[in-house]
Amino acid sequence: MQNKFSPERIESIMESLDGIQSAAAPDFFYTRLKSKMQPAEQNYTFLLLRPAFITTALSVFLLLNVFSLITIKKMPEQNISANKTSPAGIESFAKAYGLETENVYE
Repeated sequence: MQNKFSPERIESIMESLDGIQSAAAPDFFYTRLKSKMQPAEQNYTFLLLRPAFITTALSVFLLLNVFSLITIKKMPEQNISANKTSPAGIESFAKAYGLETENVYE
């Protein structure tokens, strides 16, 4: 059996390695490599900034304002005069602003 690794063969291999130099990476190679290896970040538009959502929210806000104005106009005018002799309590506050509740048991 013949020896594959004769001294001449080893010498020719070593001489062929004399001209080898290290490979240089192009500019920004590692930055690009890292960005490709990381999962892609998806740019989602924030839900509240979408035009459809803004239009819907403003429409609902406008409808609530119109509804509240209509209900306020339908309320009968009340004579709001402060009674100087009674202390200011929660009942007088509720009566002044029309917030008294009906008794549900009557």
